[in-house]
Amino acid sequence: MRIVTWNVNSLNARQDYVGHYLDAESPDVLCIQELKMEEDKIPRDLFEERGYPHLAIHGQKSWNGVLIASKSPLENVAKGLPEVDDGQSRMIAATVGGLRLVNLYCPQGQNVDSPQFPYKLAFFDGLVRWLGEHCDPSQDLLVVGDLNVAPAARDVWSEEALAGVPSYHPKEHARWARLLDFGLEDVVEPRVEAGTFSFWDYRGGAFRFNQGMRIDHILATRSAADRVVEAAIERPWRKKVEGLTASDHAPVSVTLD
Repeated sequence: MRIVTWNVNSLNARQDYVGHYLDAESPDVLCIQELKMEEDKIPRDLFEERGYPHLAIHGQKSWNGVLIASKSPLENVAKGLPEVDDGQSRMIAATVGGLRLVNLYCPQGQNVDSPQFPYKLAFFDGLVRWLGEHCDPSQDLLVVGDLNVAPAARDVWSEEALAGVPSYHPKEHARWARLLDFGLEDVVEPRVEAGTFSFWDYRGGAFRFNQGMRIDHILATRSAADRVVEAAIERPWRKKVEGLTASDHAPVSVTLD
């Protein structure tokens, strides 16, 4: 089973690009973040015509939004983290083929003086509580998505430039550690070289100069991690395709036996 997570930075703007990706790569499950669309606006035919009849959607007008598109049935769908998400559409979970998937678009945090930064920290605290209440670390589970945290020096283009900045802040690293302590491990990090990033700003030639961060992740419980045969950050899909502008994030994939 091949599962892909991808922040598309607006599904409305990226419909044709996502279509190209699905035609070329055809993963079994695609987890999308930053839909920026309400559920009734989602172009279902984009997925259904390509063999993804099973959709779980948690949308929101103009902002946020998460979606799981699957070739196989999705069961036990859960939406939102009402204790901490302040009504923002940032989490959707479902079970496919016995594997529990939690798809997240975590807050970015803006800057440390912004109210968005404590919101981000509280979101992670609430996420860990929710996992403890609703998920079993002894079973097959993947937590995927744009988590907006670069965990280590190897995951940022410059420690000096990003020191103390949201996405690479000690308080976020402490939350990351608590998330892993639930019983999760990063299954992408050991399979990519240091300096392999998943996000590059559109500005300043960041992609051309590889000034990026690895903030899109696939975390697995031990039993699911033991099934991983391959994981990758698909950097070529950050480039234009037939004149279509890519997202500022690359897809991240994992294959389980």
